[in-house]
Amino acid sequence: MARRNPRPRDTRDRLLAAALEVFGEKGYAASSVDEIVDRAGSTRGSFYYYFADKEDAARDLQEKLWQRLAEEAQEAFDPSEDTITNLKRAFGAHLSALSDLGQARFFLREGWLVPELESAGRSHQARATALAHDLLEEGMACGDVRRVDPTALAVVLTGLFEEATLHVLSSGQSESTVEVVHVLLDGLRPSGSVHAEARPQGAGNTAAQGRRRASTRLNVVATDRQAAPGGDR
Repeated sequence: MARRNPRPRDTRDRLLAAALEVFGEKGYAASSVDEIVDRAGSTRGSFYYYFADKEDAARDLQEKLWQRLAEEAQEAFDPSEDTITNLKRAFGAHLSALSDLGQARFFLREGWLVPELESAGRSHQARATALAHDLLEEGMACGDVRRVDPTALAVVLTGLFEEATLHVLSSGQSESTVEVVHVLLDGLRPSGSVHAEARPQGAGNTAAQGRRRASTRLNVVATDRQAAPGGDR
């Protein structure tokens, strides 16, 4: 739906902040536009200037929150590291950030369970799996990732990411989940592989460009999957 030119964004931001509070306290399904407007100290006219309905506001809020989490994961990337280390760094940063979200954690968890908020995110899954497939193939070509069927591995890895995310959103406990994810990811290293930091200086230069390409794809995968529950804007 096309949006009109916005008024000053502080009104929109107040409405989104109020929506997050109301959704966190009452749940998405039990919340109303009137409650959001009252909490924001605004009007129904202002609400419908920015949003088509409650679902539209919830999707905007999801997008904003998932983008913030994507940025946390992206900051963990290091092109000089191997593929598995970057996967561990990105997943760890993402899962740790989830546990620090406060009320937003409950809202995002509900977004995975409410059909009208969750269903649109599934349209991103095929793209995310394809990107993960390319990332893993790059890692295999670099010698960073054990050679297995990259298609099957991409599907499993995407599912791991989703389930780990949902578990932390539900429990608020990230440390044990990060530990498990790291153990599983380390299992993808080829037998006898040496971590990038343990290699002699100057070694592995042939693989460096491939790792940078893989890290770039990993950035896209993280952003796409973290944004997915919010749907396509």
